[in-house]
Amino acid sequence: MAFGKTAGRLMTAGALWGASWGLLWGSDVRFKVRHDHLRKGCDGTMTVTGDGIAFSGAKKHAWTWKYQDIQELKVAPDGIYVLTYQDRRLRLGADRAYRFESDVPRELFPAWAAKLDQRFVAELAEKTDGWTLPVKHLRRVKGSEGTLTFGSGRIVYATDDQDDSRTWRYQDIETVSSSGPFQLTITTFERARSHYGDRKGFNFQLKQALSEARYNQLWLDIEKTNGRIQR
Repeated sequence: MAFGKTAGRLMTAGALWGASWGLLWGSDVRFKVRHDHLRKGCDGTMTVTGDGIAFSGAKKHAWTWKYQDIQELKVAPDGIYVLTYQDRRLRLGADRAYRFESDVPRELFPAWAAKLDQRFVAELAEKTDGWTLPVKHLRRVKGSEGTLTFGSGRIVYATDDQDDSRTWRYQDIETVSSSGPFQLTITTFERARSHYGDRKGFNFQLKQALSEARYNQLWLDIEKTNGRIQR
């Protein structure tokens, strides 16, 4: 997705994460989007309700998804990625996905976060209080540099690089692991597109040491939140 985010926009959108989402569904939300596909794409309208999402565009480019039929909804301030459960006939094991470019209404972020639990992926860095480490996110081709902030019940990765910022609630994290004080891996429930149903891991090189005590407490808090260890 061609998002081209800036840190300022990310912080503004992320500040709405904790807003009261229930007030939104008194009326539908409609906004213009561009559907990204092989033949140049097409313009259309996206309608968001309390039950699902609909897109109406050019001929034969119209779909409606109930939230229960969305496997993953990945959202940034200027784009949306919808992963469905529909099979792609020519790609065994892959599910059909749709990409839309748009200035996404900011009030939708907290609404979708509450509605879609782990199926919601926030490609934005929420402004949060906590302790922060400067890091490098190691990727297959080119990494990104930024900060990891460990707040109450969430971890935030903030970077200027396109598509790479994230806000994870503890329930969005499958596990954390570390091979030493200068390395941390966060394995999430986000889908890795190149491996179909695989979970996505974020491997960070830390520019400052992560103490054993802080790592142990982080691991314990995540395990407790996800019900694997009794409180």
